[in-house]
Amino acid sequence: MITKFVTTVCAIISMAASGVATADAAAAAPPASCPTGIPATMRLVNDYWQSHNGAPTTKDWTVGVYFTGDMAAAATLHEPRYLDYASKWAKAQQFGLNGGPTTTNADNQTAGQTYIELYQGDPNHPASDLTQIRQSAQTVVNRPAVNDWWWVDALFMAMPVYAKLAQVENNPAYLAKMYALFRDTKQTRGLWNNTVGLWWRDNGYVGKNIYWSRGNGWAIAALARTLDVLPATDAHRAEYVQVLRQMAAALKTAQQPSGFWYVNLRDASQFPGPETSGTALFTYALTWGINHGVLDAATYAPVVTKAWKAMATTSVRADGFLGYVQKIGAAPAKVDAGSTTNYGVGAFLLAGSQLAPLCGQ
Repeated sequence: MITKFVTTVCAIISMAASGVATADAAAAAPPASCPTGIPATMRLVNDYWQSHNGAPTTKDWTVGVYFTGDMAAAATLHEPRYLDYASKWAKAQQFGLNGGPTTTNADNQTAGQTYIELYQGDPNHPASDLTQIRQSAQTVVNRPAVNDWWWVDALFMAMPVYAKLAQVENNPAYLAKMYALFRDTKQTRGLWNNTVGLWWRDNGYVGKNIYWSRGNGWAIAALARTLDVLPATDAHRAEYVQVLRQMAAALKTAQQPSGFWYVNLRDASQFPGPETSGTALFTYALTWGINHGVLDAATYAPVVTKAWKAMATTSVRADGFLGYVQKIGAAPAKVDAGSTTNYGVGAFLLAGSQLAPLCGQ
């Protein structure tokens, strides 16, 4: 039963949005710059995290982000243990949300991404498993307010939820509201700097030379995860693609010689040195772009392979501990080798889930 479950979920998670791909990474020769052993490194990191941290007992955004990576690793590696780990967690949480079914907070909706994927992948999951995430999103859809996503992190936490629910329920109202919320964050609040091609974290940073790495990581990864399930005919698809491409160009310039992106993308002197979570999110989204024909492989494959090599050799210890992950925050801060988090592991697994197929592994 679990094997069939894995196969089905893997197909759903790996499914490219129709009409997006103009290049098939599986059919193309792997880039010459590809590192070896990507699946093995993913296993090493995830096995270390699971064996040293026990089963999660909460459903906050940090746990939700971890499981986006765990689910992606299950699909990429065809690993039943990882899928079973996610399924047991979701059942223990009764597929619930922090704040309950009436919450409208994007952070509280993050867990819904995994709940929906589990539901899509297993015909035995009852529709009631999606009751809380459906009610939470419907509350947002049904009211006129569009100012819920006042910080850029919210894009990653919630955009894929609305895109996935639209897919599950064949209801374009989710996509319309998602765009209205996105537009408010981007234009009305002005968190998007169209000239620079990067995002400010929130209104407190607008106009300042502080472009937080992980904040931008949340934004570009949100676009990749949303585009992955967004209909090719969606009226705003081209805008999402354009923002991803603008970010990709800015990120290519901001990458450090080591392969990492530092915590302030426009000021390498502010807390210089490796940082894993932003680097992993960028690697995930840029590689997704290559795999789906949104980004040019010749231009960006060297960027993502260099980033992965940096993380695999500097962030990952021999035992699988993932370091140099900036702790919870809202701006650049000091990071050290002993700093790790669940969402950092999730981001790293997301990166590997796109790079492994690009590299034919």
